[in-house]
Amino acid sequence: MKYCWILIIAACLLLSGCAEHEWDKYSGGHDFNSFLEEKNVSADDFAKQIDSAIKKAATNTERAELVFLLSRVTNDRELASFAMDFFHKAAEDSENKEEKALLYETVASIEDTRYNHLRSAETWLVARDNKRALINLQRAAGIKSAWKFDIQGIANTASFTHAFTSITLGSTEIELGKDDLLAAQAHKITRDFTIPNLPSPYSESLLGTPEGSSVDMIKAEGIKQIIAAGALAKEMDGKWYASNEEDVFMFEVPVSVIEQPTTRFLSSDIAVIADTNGMAAIARNAVEQNATAVTAGCDSSGDVKAAKYLAEKGIKVICSSGQMLPLLIGANLNIVSGDFRADGEKIIFGGNEVRIGRYEPLVVMDYAGKADSLLGYSTPARYFLELEKRGAKMNYFIIEIDEKGQIDKVLKKAMEKKAPIVAVRVYDEEDYNELKKWLEEKSDRKAILFDSETSEFGCKIAREFRSQIFFMDINPVIR
Repeated sequence: MKYCWILIIAACLLLSGCAEHEWDKYSGGHDFNSFLEEKNVSADDFAKQIDSAIKKAATNTERAELVFLLSRVTNDRELASFAMDFFHKAAEDSENKEEKALLYETVASIEDTRYNHLRSAETWLVARDNKRALINLQRAAGIKSAWKFDIQGIANTASFTHAFTSITLGSTEIELGKDDLLAAQAHKITRDFTIPNLPSPYSESLLGTPEGSSVDMIKAEGIKQIIAAGALAKEMDGKWYASNEEDVFMFEVPVSVIEQPTTRFLSSDIAVIADTNGMAAIARNAVEQNATAVTAGCDSSGDVKAAKYLAEKGIKVICSSGQMLPLLIGANLNIVSGDFRADGEKIIFGGNEVRIGRYEPLVVMDYAGKADSLLGYSTPARYFLELEKRGAKMNYFIIEIDEKGQIDKVLKKAMEKKAPIVAVRVYDEEDYNELKKWLEEKSDRKAILFDSETSEFGCKIAREFRSQIFFMDINPVIR
């Protein structure tokens, strides 16, 4: 009986007939190919890669996602109708209630009909997400949804005394054990549209990326893990927001995430982020599923606001990257960013301290270029500038780079100033080789890494030089 209201409304709406439609009609005006610039690949060449992947696809979900991706990359909306057929079949096959609901919602985004939204609403009810069901029901009935927003900025009034002798980083520590449930983003953990590799976002098989490998290693220790996929985002005044568990839209989502080519649109101002990417996109799902820990990127102000929100709820927050994490310096929150180590039956993040004297020379990397993929090179400078803004000025020297492969500039300055510590990002093999050589020359040399956890070479050097490598800490100890 609990679904009677849907069946009654469905009958009434179907009797009124179905309006003409166009495939994936709300996706217009978005640039879904911007990620190809970083890959230095043309849309035509990437389309060939997708076509090859489609031929090898083993499941209806993979076929659906790949054909949908091809429609976006080639801007051919007719292809979306073929993807819809595979999404139908995948939804029929799925035994995961949330996945089934997301698949039927995808069908409704491609073919915007009353029937499809009603079916999506029913499957969200079965998945116990009444708000999501209501949104689809209202779409079917042509009723505008009521939305609640809280778009205030990040509140952090922390300040430090000007009278200090040293700063210690790395005292913040998070432990994960068998009683924990870790919620993770989907992008680069279960799926990666840039490869393209698009199984179900709820796949048990994790990717061999640094992010996927890290979560896989945590799972191997017996720690339970879920993927928080399919976040809803709402546009207001040209900006997009994801919600908390009370469906208050409060975490700004970067346009780059909205314009991932796998994002679905229920309307011009309602997006479904299948490949969740960033803390903002997983916050609601993590709380709803009673996660005790979360891991995702913290590269935008919205991600950082979500990280703060989750930490204040007592959830352990692990930022797999942290370009904007310095905004929380001194906030005294249980948030870490960096590599981890196994200790018995526990996984430990942080807890590896480095002390920096107030007047000890320190050389800090900054980025003056324009490539979005290299913005992580600016995080070291952002951290120490934020520290200074809050009252703790160190004896640091900023060295700007404008392209990858320039870490040697930082290391040369360190030798010139006889600085035993550098603050850098390790992005690629060249960064790794140069920093490794510098560390090997003197055992008392140390490096604080920023935004290096998502690089295989950042992980590699951290594990090879555990006594000389440290990570960003938003809770510095100032004495």
